[in-house]
Amino acid sequence: MGKVKDMSEDLLRNGFGVRISTLGLSMFPLIATGDRIVISPQRDFAIGDLVVFAKSDIMVCHRLAQVFAEDGIEYYRTRGDNCSGTDEPVPSDQVIGKVISIERARVSLARKILLFAYPVLRFARLNALVVSVLLTARNILEGRKPDTEKH
Repeated sequence: MGKVKDMSEDLLRNGFGVRISTLGLSMFPLIATGDRIVISPQRDFAIGDLVVFAKSDIMVCHRLAQVFAEDGIEYYRTRGDNCSGTDEPVPSDQVIGKVISIERARVSLARKILLFAYPVLRFARLNALVVSVLLTARNILEGRKPDTEKH
């Protein structure tokens, strides 16, 4: 991932947009592993935008939650939609772009339902429960027995 991150970061810092595949669930259901995001180098961020920042050897895509200044340095506080809390503040010079497009890899029925219900789910910790119920329902519809523990 290091070479892709370095090349993408270099392109963005030089004014070029990039399109990359995603990995992880921090932005699920909006963005899932395998989706592609188009990142623009534009810097006109607003609260709620999806921003991309460099962190160690990866690039992170999270929603902008807060902008503040401390000791003359501008910071951004971000949050993954599927995360319970906000991230550590990121100095503005580490934010390298803004997501302007999401290309979905595959949209299952369960994900369509989650995308539809997302505005309600993001304010509560119901994601895990809803995902569990949908997976159980899918297993039942496919004729699989639900996992049960024997005591």
